[in-house]
Amino acid sequence: MELQKIDNNKKDYLHLLLLADPSEEAINRYLYDGELYILKDGPLTAAAAVLYPLSDEECELKNIAVLERLQGKGIGSEFLKQLIKLASEKYSYMLVGTTSQTERFYKSLGFEYSHTIPNFFVDNYPEPIFENGIQCIDMRCFRKKL
Repeated sequence: MELQKIDNNKKDYLHLLLLADPSEEAINRYLYDGELYILKDGPLTAAAAVLYPLSDEECELKNIAVLERLQGKGIGSEFLKQLIKLASEKYSYMLVGTTSQTERFYKSLGFEYSHTIPNFFVDNYPEPIFENGIQCIDMRCFRKKL
C-alpha cells in the first residue's frame, strides 16, 4: 500500500470522505485548507484522510475513511500510522475529534483523551448522526505527541 498526497481535484475523493463525515458542507470547510492523503492498493484507492494545520506545532486529523468493503482489516490503523509518521516531520502533536463509538481506535494508537465538546454533532450537522445505532452527540477529542 502506498501513501499519496493529493493537491488537485480533491473532490474526486469526496465519496470516501463522506464515509467518515456525512456532511459535504463540513468537509468543504477543511478539505481545501487541509492536506489530503490517500492510500493506494495498486489501482484501488483504499482510504483517504485530511490533516489540517492548527498551528506550527499541531495538526488535526479531520477525516479518515476506509472503503466499506475493506474495513476491519487493519487498513485504517496502518494508514493512520503512516500519517502519524508523516505528520511528525512537521508537527509535535496531532489532535483528533471523534465519537465514543470510535475512540478505542485512536486510543489503541497512542492518542490520549484531551477534552469533550458537548453537543458538537447536534449543533453542527443538520441531520442526526448514528454510529452502531447510537446517536452521536458530543465530540471526544484526543491528542498524541508525535
